[in-house]
Amino acid sequence: MEAQSTLGLPPKEVLLKLYRDLVTARRVEEKIFEIVTSRGGAGGHRGPGEEVIPIAICNNLTETDCFHPNFRTAFCLFTKPPFSLTDTVAMSLGKLHRHVPWMSPRYGTIGSSGTLGEPAVMYLGMALANSIQKTGDVTVFVQGDGASNRAPTHEAMVVAAAWQLPIIFVIQNNRYGMGTAVHKVYGIEDLSLRGVGYGMPHERVDGNDMIAMYMVARRHIQRCRAGGGPGVIAADTYRLRPHYEGDPQIYRPKGEVDEWQKYDPLPRYTRQLMDLGLIDEPYVERLEREVAVEIDEAVRIVEALPEREAYDGFLRNAIAEL
Repeated sequence: MEAQSTLGLPPKEVLLKLYRDLVTARRVEEKIFEIVTSRGGAGGHRGPGEEVIPIAICNNLTETDCFHPNFRTAFCLFTKPPFSLTDTVAMSLGKLHRHVPWMSPRYGTIGSSGTLGEPAVMYLGMALANSIQKTGDVTVFVQGDGASNRAPTHEAMVVAAAWQLPIIFVIQNNRYGMGTAVHKVYGIEDLSLRGVGYGMPHERVDGNDMIAMYMVARRHIQRCRAGGGPGVIAADTYRLRPHYEGDPQIYRPKGEVDEWQKYDPLPRYTRQLMDLGLIDEPYVERLEREVAVEIDEAVRIVEALPEREAYDGFLRNAIAEL
């Protein structure tokens, strides 16, 4: 992988916050999977190894900025202000806590669609509304390499470019759309070049490198917020898990997953921070214990919530915020 070079580093407190978020995201996804499968669930579409992209973006957003994550990494929405870890656990287990991270219009999330690509025009609408109302808010729309090939995404890009709307399109390139390798459907390796056809600033980044991803996201979000119009970021990562749990994965070359495990962003970022002298083994062990306590407390709170709150609560919250 080619890491995007960075000029300077974020402040120490930012680097450590990003690390805590990454550890928390990895562990809470594991806990949610454990709970769901223990109750007979299939486990869905998992996203460990792809957490850096939403975390880096959300740490550059405000409460009212608009954000759509790749559906595999919705468990990272606790990093988008004002959502909490408990909010995210509740959403993942079909309950309602305080906010619904997937569906809180007041805080820049308006849901998604089971048909991939379709949400592009929904979030384009949010960017248009923010432009008309001059709120200063930006929209960051993330979807996978497969979904980015669908017509609604192209149509949204056409309008965004023509009207110079405050929206950034992020292609989370995890190398596979279901079972189709990205090289079989794209004639280019650098997917950010899609921005050229729309006259948008574009950039490719190593989406498994937390520091690089944070700096690229920050640069584009600041440019967009200052009136620089839309842009495209292609963030390279890899889908470490099957498309769905139980997928035989006959489409993957033997040994490919093992090779990409070397780029797992959690141990990679851990080493980066150790090399910078910001953390050591005792720090990591202490943080893991703290995160485990926080996740257990979030699960305890969620388990005590009424069973019938989720769907009705989602609708009530969304309507109240419109």
